[in-house]
Formats: sequence, C-alpha cells, structure tokens
Amino acid sequence: MKLKKVIFSLAVLAAGICSCDDNTDTLGGSIIENLDNINVTSATFPIASKSVASGPVYSRSTTGYLGKIKDPETGAYIKGNFLTQFYTLEGTQLPEESSIQSKLNDGSLIADSCVIYLYYDNYFGDSLSTMKLKALELAKPMEEGKKYYSDFNPDTEGYLRKGTGSVSVNKTYSLYDLAADTMPKKIKVKLPNSKLDADGNILKYAYTDKDNKNYYNYGTYIMQKYYENPKLFKNSYTFIHNVCPGFYFESTDGLGSMANINLSQMLIYYRYKYEKESNGVKKDTTVNVVTTFAGTEEVIQASSVANDNDKIQNMVNDNSCTFIKSPAGIYTELTIPVDDILKGHENDTINSARISLTRINNSVNEKYSFRKPTTLMMVPKDSLKQFFEDEKLIDNKETYLAVYSESDNSSYGTVENAYTFHNIANLITFMNGIREEAVGEEPAKTSQEWNNWNAKREAWEAAHPDWNKVLIVPVSTTYATVGQTSQLVKVSNDMSIAETRLVRGEETNSNITISVVYSKFEKR
Repeated sequence: MKLKKVIFSLAVLAAGICSCDDNTDTLGGSIIENLDNINVTSATFPIASKSVASGPVYSRSTTGYLGKIKDPETGAYIKGNFLTQFYTLEGTQLPEESSIQSKLNDGSLIADSCVIYLYYDNYFGDSLSTMKLKALELAKPMEEGKKYYSDFNPDTEGYLRKGTGSVSVNKTYSLYDLAADTMPKKIKVKLPNSKLDADGNILKYAYTDKDNKNYYNYGTYIMQKYYENPKLFKNSYTFIHNVCPGFYFESTDGLGSMANINLSQMLIYYRYKYEKESNGVKKDTTVNVVTTFAGTEEVIQASSVANDNDKIQNMVNDNSCTFIKSPAGIYTELTIPVDDILKGHENDTINSARISLTRINNSVNEKYSFRKPTTLMMVPKDSLKQFFEDEKLIDNKETYLAVYSESDNSSYGTVENAYTFHNIANLITFMNGIREEAVGEEPAKTSQEWNNWNAKREAWEAAHPDWNKVLIVPVSTTYATVGQTSQLVKVSNDMSIAETRLVRGEETNSNITISVVYSKFEKR
C-alpha cells in the first residue's frame, strides 16, 4: 500500500509559472488544458482513544516543584520534591585569605552565615498554607550520563549524606509574601551556625564533612575548601565532584500549595578588609560581602513526584472520557486507523490529515482547580522514552504539537475548546512505511504470495501491537529568537500541575475523527 510521492503544492506552483500571459481571461482554462486533471477527495474515519497511566517520566528540568496539594475534582494527592546542584563560574575567586575578617576567637576563618534561597515565579494553591520542608545534603553528585525520572528517590539510591554533622535542616514556611510584587518571591533556608558559649568558643559544631573535619557552618566548609585548593573551584564539574554535590529539598508536611522553583542559590556571607584611598589617604576598610553559587541549566536539577496511584488508576478506568494529567500522571492513547485511511487510495497522495481532541469542561468549580494543559505532543507510543532522553525536537513526521484553543478560527483550522493537530499526513506514511520495510509491499492478490505476505504482516502486527498507536503527552516548550524568527529549541515533560478530560473515541462512533484529504492525477 505504498503511496505515490507526489508534491501537490509544487504541481500547482508549476501550473502558475507556465501561465505568464497578462490576459487572465483564459488563465484557468489554459492550466486545465495543459495539465492532467487533479481529483481531490476527502473522508473521515473514527479514532479509538483511551487513558493510560504515564508512570515515571524523564524529569530533568529548569523548574523544581515543592509542596503537596489535593486535586479538588478527583481527590488525588500530588507531592513534589526537587534536587539541585550548584554552578560555579569558570575561575571563581575569593578574596585573599589574609584579608578575611570573619574569624573565631582562635583566629580560624569562618563564614558569618550560609543561606539557600529557593526562588519561585508562581505557585499552585493557597499561599497561606503552612508547609514544611527538609533540606538534605547529597553524599555524591548526580551524574550527567544517568537519566533521572520522576520516581527518583535519592534516599533509597544512596544519594543522601547521613550521620552526625551532615546538613539536615527543617523549615516551616508559607508562600505568602509581604514584599512588593516586583520583589522576587523566595523560600529562605538558613543553614545552622555552631553553638558558642558566652566567650565565643564553640560548644557544638554545626557541620562535619565526610572526612570528620568540623566547621562553624557549611559556608565555612566551602570557604576553607577553596583556600586549601582553589583548583577545585575552576569549573562546575570539579566543584560538584569535590566540594558540594548538591542538596535535596523534600516536602515533609503541610497541604495546599506547590511552588514552582525557577532558581536556587547558595549564598555565603563574610567580611573582608581591603585598602581604600580617600583624598590621597589610604586606610583599611572592612566590608560585608557575599559569594553566590546558583542552580542553573548548566547543572542538574530534577523533580521527584509522588502521585496517588489508586486515584490515577481509577481515572484510567473511567470509560466516560480520557485524561491528560501532569506531572507524571495520565496520557491519552490514540489508535490511528492506517489501513482504513489507505484502503482504496494506494496511488493517492495524502495532502492533509487533521485530528481535534475536544476538551470536557471541569465538573467542579473550585478556587484552586487544576489548570488545563497548554501544549500537547503527539508521539508514537514506542518512541516516547527515547524522545525525551535524547532531547529531540518536533519533526512533523513522527512528532507533532497542538496548542489549546478557546474558540473556532477557520483561518488557522482551530476548533473551540480543543487541541488540534493540523496535519499528521507524514505520520500515516511513516507508520505504513515501518510496516512495509518489515514485511514488504503488497504483492498481487491473485497469487499464493499474497497469502504468505498477509500472514507475515499479521505476525508482524501481533509482535508490534503499538505500531499504529500514539500518545498525547503534555509538554513544556522553549523558544529562542534567531534573527526575526522564533525557533523551538527544547521540548520537555510538563512537570507542572495540569489536568483535563477529553472526549473519548471508539472505533464505532465519531466522537473523535481524523479528516483526510487525498489528491491524484487523472489522465483525460
């Protein structure tokens, strides 16, 4: 059933070029007379759909999620924790060790304090909800070559440093911010200082490193490691593997809010002295300074998500609709009727094939209802894992994007309250091509060869049950402006809180259809 490779648009363009006469009275007639007739037909076919649990998803992202919330419509709980490493600029330098003025009574150098800020650009839920987190130090770094999924548990996989003197800080917070809207919203996690007696002598050290060396605080550890060997700070790799593997932030208590952490920073405060000249007079001046290490795209940041699996399965079993749910929740599966589309059109060109997935409005009107997904991706079911792990982009051959539309727009072919995949013609050709490559083209139906070929095809389809199935997946997209155009540069799993129900399709109804337009040339 191999389709003829005919580029319909080029044929029309060629027809236009062949008629250059200024007199347009016979333009249409001249085109028709000099070219074969083009026969254009259309058809629609029903598509079957169902919900499938996504399971763990590839979760490396520039955004971390922290908190715990409850879906007001389904009652399902979602908890988010995240992990981050910290970035150091090439050639990071601290002031000369002799200039540091932050010291203990015995003259040893210290950091006055060390703070981690978790900045959030937005959040879901009630900002007044009282939440609790725990900040935990990593014992070893997450590695670039390993793929981290949303069910990643740093505790069971041995990534958390435990024992006396390691960083383990409990923090109670709410997302309500008294600061002006222009101020960055943040959760402040202060790492502890050592306890001192009335004379300034240490009673109990706040931090002990893996070599059992004691420090006034974690910032002091960072500073002293620098002065011992500045080469450990020459880049992020050496810093992460020799000094600071990173931190894990676990939501431990509270319900009602989920923060979208878009930036994390570790700040080390200390004082140092420098020589300042004023009116020709030089004198020593002591200033308060801060050295910052940030969690950025250059280092690993990953979210772990705990979903209510029983609730997820109940939603999957709901035959009244299908679901799209993130993070790490539910996808919608479609079965593309490739054979029905190609039957009787073996020598035609498929010009377009469009699918619209209609959304069902929420049945519960709550203040904190989950938002609907903005962007959905269509991807062959057996290609999903590789797509994200290989950080691929949309190619409009195997993968496609659809953006939610609130209204009909005939100019753009969008449908009200739906997600429209405008033209997946290449996907149909691709699916059929994969099968043909394995079993060969259909031979003459009057020979024994056809029976052998058909048996081979049936066996291949049985061994590859997902060959004509796609998943509809919520994604986050990143665009960059190149010259005057905006280009897609990244597609990742949508790890934000989003959910919607879609109209369910069956092979025997027309709730979901694929609209196909064919064309072929016919001799007069």
